[in-house]
Amino acid sequence: MPKEPAANVPVRDLTIQTDLYTAVLSTLGGRIQSFQLKKFRATNAPDSPPLELIVPGEEAQLPMGFELRGASVWSDAKAAYDTTSPEELVLTGDAKATVDLRTTVAGQPLVKHLVFTGNSYVLELAVDAPGATGLPKELLAPAPDGQPSGMALVWSKTLSRERQAGGVFEGAAAFIGGKLVQTPASKIEKPENLDGPVTWAGYEDHYFLSAVAPDRSNLIALRPAGSAVETKVITARSGSDPQHLSYALFLGPKELSILDAAGHDFSRSLNLGWFGPISLLLLRVLNLSHRVTGNYGIDIIVLTLLVKVAFWPLTKKSFQSMREMQKLQPEMTKLREKYKDDPKQMNSEIMELYRRHKVNPLGGCVPMVLQIPVFFGLYQALSSTIQLRHAPFFLWIHDLSAPERLPILGYGVPVLTILLGLSMFLQQRMSPPAGDPTQQKVMMFMPLVFTYMFIGFPAGLTIYWLTNNLLTIAQQYFVLRRLPT
Repeated sequence: MPKEPAANVPVRDLTIQTDLYTAVLSTLGGRIQSFQLKKFRATNAPDSPPLELIVPGEEAQLPMGFELRGASVWSDAKAAYDTTSPEELVLTGDAKATVDLRTTVAGQPLVKHLVFTGNSYVLELAVDAPGATGLPKELLAPAPDGQPSGMALVWSKTLSRERQAGGVFEGAAAFIGGKLVQTPASKIEKPENLDGPVTWAGYEDHYFLSAVAPDRSNLIALRPAGSAVETKVITARSGSDPQHLSYALFLGPKELSILDAAGHDFSRSLNLGWFGPISLLLLRVLNLSHRVTGNYGIDIIVLTLLVKVAFWPLTKKSFQSMREMQKLQPEMTKLREKYKDDPKQMNSEIMELYRRHKVNPLGGCVPMVLQIPVFFGLYQALSSTIQLRHAPFFLWIHDLSAPERLPILGYGVPVLTILLGLSMFLQQRMSPPAGDPTQQKVMMFMPLVFTYMFIGFPAGLTIYWLTNNLLTIAQQYFVLRRLPT
């Protein structure tokens, strides 16, 4: 970015302090130069600075640029904006303040009106763009083939071009045509246009969203810019009169209550998969529990307990069916040995055995299958919720969103993960053995496989899975050991 505008007007930085963030505007290009979230730190270190959402690349423009696009393009990247606003504004609560930035295009006025609110992550932006009168003809002529025409708000961000692991998304995102479209940063290698009614467009990572919601737009242009990506929200020119465009800008956490309050379907950035409605319900229960406990680790345990209680009738029926199947194992073994050379007859005899004893071979599976959507919904909710970011639990667990490690003799030992593996082994020992020898051998390795998988998982997910295993063991003991046989 150049340090001085083309015109002989000094560059000023305007600082806006609110309850939630510190924003810095530059009069060079009328851009957002910095946006630091006061309630979130860059790392979990005690002396970590506030999280910065604006990270421009060497070749990228700062966000909130404006362009007029035709056969040629006018950009305000080097435009000198003027303002009468003071260099610092302090807002608290519902207090609002407006910053007006003014420049000219071919002698025609262009004004950006920005409204800040003390207790909201939403900025209101209105752009008064010049009409056709007096503008160079090349700005009004149709753009070359494949190039968008009209007026564009430019939203830039530096993104990691490395492929993301563990299901974590980072890249350009848009809610367009009623669908969430996510484009990983690693795949933005050439210009791409997205057509359809634009609800919002911008960038998201695991926990944060910076996006623009236009009042009217039917085209998004994605453009690689060095280490950054530019999203251009295009609005077609309507007539020759001056144009008035309105936008809602959101720069903040992907926390359900905050996104809901922001409106504009920003909450759709919480991509919770097929079981999204279930995940959202469980997130609301998690937040309700937190009002009482104040500890998200405890909230995860409480939520897991509530889910187990809700599914107790199905779980009990499943275990009872497993017990009935266990009683038939000796006879099934004899049938397999007797008809080992005649699989068709063996299957027929086994089905007849089930019929005589009135046992449903799927009775232990169906209740568990019905619970799968809830399990996946809870898993996805805990994977996505920003509340776990840097949230402590107890003892050595200082961040529920990071893998847990207990320092022992200079090594980080995943204690909870080891306990999880042991709980799976105990649970397996308590369950009736599978009739198929091959299946038995496969099941023997499952605790090791899950232990390896969970070594890199967030502590919050490990607590959930360990709690779920321990509760299942208790249920198994009650049903299989204590109920009359």
